[in-house]
Amino acid sequence: MKTKLNYLLPILMIGMTAFQCDLFDPKSKITNNELVEIVTLQQLNTNSMSEGQKLGLTIAYSHRFSVKNGPQLFCREYSTAYLEKQAEWELNIEQTYATIGNAIGIDIVVERINGPCAINNKISACHYDGVDGINDLIPYAYSTEGEHQYLIPAYIYYGITNLKNAKEACEGYNGTYVCYDPNKCWQ
Repeated sequence: MKTKLNYLLPILMIGMTAFQCDLFDPKSKITNNELVEIVTLQQLNTNSMSEGQKLGLTIAYSHRFSVKNGPQLFCREYSTAYLEKQAEWELNIEQTYATIGNAIGIDIVVERINGPCAINNKISACHYDGVDGINDLIPYAYSTEGEHQYLIPAYIYYGITNLKNAKEACEGYNGTYVCYDPNKCWQ
C-alpha cells in the first residue's frame, strides 16, 4: 500500500499542476462586458432568492403579501423554530390584513406558502430577532411598493407617525435593515 501511495502521489501532483496551468491561464481575462454580466446575474440571484435561505435558515412556512391583481409587497418567512406558532398566527391572518389594507387604501392578498418565499423586485429586507420567546430571525423582504405603499402607511395606521423611512421603521422594532438597491430603498 505504501509503495502504491509513493507511486501515485507524484503522478497526482504532476497531473494537478498541469491541470491548474490550463485551468487558470493568466492570459485569459474577463472583459468589461463579462464583468457586467456577472454582476447582473449576481443581482438577479440576490433578488430572486428567499431572504431566509440567504440567511441560512431552514424555512418551514411563509406568507407573501400582494396587492390584489397588482404587485407583490413583501414576504415574511418563519424557520422551523416557529412551527408550533403557525396555526395560531395564521388563524385570522386574512382578516387582519384586510383591515390594515382597508385603512391604508390597498386590497391586500395573503398567500400561505409551505417553505420559503421570494418576491419579485426585492429591494430591501428587515430581519427581526424573534418573537414570543423564540430567538430565530423572522426575515421580511420588501419590494419598492412594499416599502412605500404598505410599510410606512401601516405604521401610521397603528399610530406611529414620526417615521421618515423604511429603515427607521425596521430599526424601530430592533430589526436589521438591509438595502439591496440603494437607488430604490427608502432609507
